[in-house]
Amino acid sequence: MTQLGGTAANRLFQPVRVLLPSEEVARRLANAIRTGFFRFGSRLPSERSIAEQMQVSRPTVREAVKLLVAANILTVKPGAGGGTFVSSEIVPLDFIVATPDMRPGEIDEAIEVRRLILPWVVQIASQYAEDEDFDRMREAIAFGRQALPPLETTEGTSEHINSIIIATMRFDLALAQATRNSLVVRLMELLLNWVEPLRYKTLRTRADLCLSLELVEKMMEAIETSDPYQIAEITERRLSILEKALEQITGRRLRRRRRPVS
Repeated sequence: MTQLGGTAANRLFQPVRVLLPSEEVARRLANAIRTGFFRFGSRLPSERSIAEQMQVSRPTVREAVKLLVAANILTVKPGAGGGTFVSSEIVPLDFIVATPDMRPGEIDEAIEVRRLILPWVVQIASQYAEDEDFDRMREAIAFGRQALPPLETTEGTSEHINSIIIATMRFDLALAQATRNSLVVRLMELLLNWVEPLRYKTLRTRADLCLSLELVEKMMEAIETSDPYQIAEITERRLSILEKALEQITGRRLRRRRRPVS
């Protein structure tokens, strides 16, 4: 009889969680808010419109909205001129996907994939990015700037940290969208979800938050000028921050930096 064991089995036979239709609708709406499709104060489409687009019942949409209201992400205003409005863009990752239960080796793999993907995405974006792509990048940076803690503050709160993570996530998604490759966008979304828990380890002080925004701003400038040297330099700085954090947490060097014993 075949035994279920090893890495392949761990991936194939993970616990199954089936979402209720209302939970899936809530997840999709929350993701649209988190990625910036709906902004703070935006009015969502009508219950009927959402139900038709997602091919679910109106009561299902109503239940989804209740979940998001309870999470302080949406607010419902009754009466004339009322509707459903975005009350917060700070959507926790675990509202979108289950927090990845990553083993040390899998974290290494995610960081390795990031090193493979991000430089290529930035290079392609520098060739294909159009005005609308740069507009999305600037909006992401502006969102982060508005969320920075006051100058007299040295430590960042969880809301400040979440805001900067969301801002840089939106920036990286804008980069991926600039490649005009839908598979790259999906891969970037997955990769960002996997590395996000590690990012919390690198964002503790106001200086950390400012540096994170400064690097994406410099990356956008490098892409605008198509300066290959500057692109490579800024990309390396962004990659190194997470790689060094992982090495500090695990106490071991990343696989690509190890050398065989002679």
